[in-house]
This record gives sequence, structure tokens and C-alpha cells, in this order.
Amino acid sequence: MSYLHSIQVALPDFKTSQDSISVFMQNWYGADEEISRKIQLMYARSGISFRHSCIDDFTGNSRNQFFANDSFPGISKRMEKYFEIAPLLANKASEKSLIASGFTKDKITHLITISCTGMAAPGLDLMLIESLNLPLDIQRTSVNFMGCYAGFHGLKMAHQITQANRNANVLLVSVELCTLHFQKEYSIDQVAANLLFADGAAACIISSEKPLSTKSISLNSFYSMIIPKGNNDMAWNISESGFLMKLSAYIPDLLKDGIGPILQNALVKSGLSKEDIHTWAIHPGGKKILDKLKTELAIDDSQLQASYQTLADYGNMSSATIFFVLKYVLESKKYEENQIGFAAGFGPGLTVETLIFNK
Repeated sequence: MSYLHSIQVALPDFKTSQDSISVFMQNWYGADEEISRKIQLMYARSGISFRHSCIDDFTGNSRNQFFANDSFPGISKRMEKYFEIAPLLANKASEKSLIASGFTKDKITHLITISCTGMAAPGLDLMLIESLNLPLDIQRTSVNFMGCYAGFHGLKMAHQITQANRNANVLLVSVELCTLHFQKEYSIDQVAANLLFADGAAACIISSEKPLSTKSISLNSFYSMIIPKGNNDMAWNISESGFLMKLSAYIPDLLKDGIGPILQNALVKSGLSKEDIHTWAIHPGGKKILDKLKTELAIDDSQLQASYQTLADYGNMSSATIFFVLKYVLESKKYEENQIGFAAGFGPGLTVETLIFNK
């Protein structure tokens, strides 16, 4: 058995209401009345109240404007900003997780870093080893560019490591600076991407040792499936102007149609039935996705509260988001031990990753 515990998060400085970002976007696009109405409606229906960003452009009173029409940043400038901010957030979340877990740094045997919004070599993993003063012989793995489901992939790897080596203690860190990849071209798909994504970091410890003094989640089984007909509906590509996200309006329906068989296969693999599931931790890829899955899974708002509330408070922080959801689950007043949970995340492919866990 492996245990996920000590989930800690870190957020950049600039917290902005979704209403304020809507105004910024309307001004940015020089929107006429019709386009302004479309933008306002999309933002009002987003289910998001606030988002955080590592830059202050979206606050409406920017002092250090990163995006400007006359000098719109290319990919190199975006990566410079990423590596200015991301290591600080990753370090902050990691320090908090190490303190909360009680593990000393010399006891960490493996490091898994996750990000799809910035890459370099030497990268985030080596920067963290230096800033945290982790052992130089630590085993490290980087999970890059997989999108929103990458956190599940990292957890799966950590689970496999601790199952193979009972003395392994894995520090898993996810940091995403999605707002650095803002694009200036107007399209409905681009507006959808710009209104959804935000910045944040999370860190946790995975070990075969169940913590005695803090709440934890046991990682029981993982199941993954690709929905091939969604291959062109969600994509994440690199261009000269940054990373480009494509989000089709068909994604919620594709996930709605696919989630039933995926859930069933995951349950069969674990020898469970849907009635055994008490807790739901679905990656909030967007309000419409949550609404569609809620209907298809025949569950109510309260059972998806962790997902809806995370979306409202932070937006979609790509791979880091599921850790915010699981942290909400652990800290909920409704928390009860020895209950079974189902978590799921989605990303390019169209890929669906799932986890069945016990509290």
C-alpha cells in the first residue's frame, strides 16, 4: 500500500476576480457590443470566481505589463518568466509539504516534478534539488507536457516506486504557470482557454508508511483510457508565440459519453461497484465538464463539491489542480476515514486517467 499525504499548495501573488479578467479581455480585443456580450456571458457561466497569475496584466492596473500589442512576448521570454517564478512556487509548496510530513530532506529518495507550461534542461528538478538541499543521489523523474492529467501519471509513478521499494519516500511537485501562454488572437476556442486557466503549485509526499498524525489517502489502483475520437478536440502545441491550447466545445460531450465505460472498467479492476464510491474528486476541466459528468454519473452537486469549489476559487491550474481537489477532500468537514473515492483527470489525446483511493 502507498499513501499520499502532506498535500500543500502555493499560489503566485496576483489574485484577480473573474469579472475583472472579463473586462481586461473585452478591452484587449477591442470588442464591439456583440463580442463583449459573448465574452461576458462565457465568463459569467465559467463557474470561476477568482484566479491567480504570476503576472499582473489581468488585474486591470498592471505596473509591469508582460503582454503588450507592440511587443507581444515570444516563447523565449515566456520561458524566462516561467523559470523566474516556477521554482519559487515549487520550492514553497515543497518546503511546506516536507514540514507537514515530518520527513527530513535526507529521507527523500525520489523526486517527481510535473509541469506542462515550462521546460528546460537543467530544469525544475535540478533547481529544486539545489534550493531544497535534497540528496545529490536522489532519483528524479520529470513529467512534462502531458496536460491536465499529468498529476495522475506522477502519482502512478510514485505508487509504483513505493510498491517496488518499501523504503522509498517520494516528493512529488507540480507547478503550472498557464497564464504565461495567453494568446492575443480572438476566437471562441481561444477565449475559452483564456478564461479557464490559472497558475498554481502543489507538492505532496508518497510513501509506504501511513502517517499517524495527519490525514492521508491510500492509492489503490489506476486505470487509463484514450478516447480516440477526441484526438483533435483537445491539443497542446508549441509555437513561436508560446504554447497553444486548443479546447473544442465538444469535449464535455465526449467525456460524458466516455466516462461510464471508463468508470466501470476501473471499478471492475478494483473489484468494486459504483455503490462503493463515497467520494468523488474530478479534475475541474471546466464547469460544463463537471455538469455533464455529474449528470452521467448520477451524482449531485454536494458529491462534486471539492471539484466545483476548487474551480471557483482557483480556476484550472492544469496538472496541479487535482492536488487542490484532493487537499479539499482531506480537509473537508465531511471527511470520514475508510471511505472509497474515485478521482479522474483529462487531457490531450483525449486521455482519461483515473484513481481509486481510500481515505
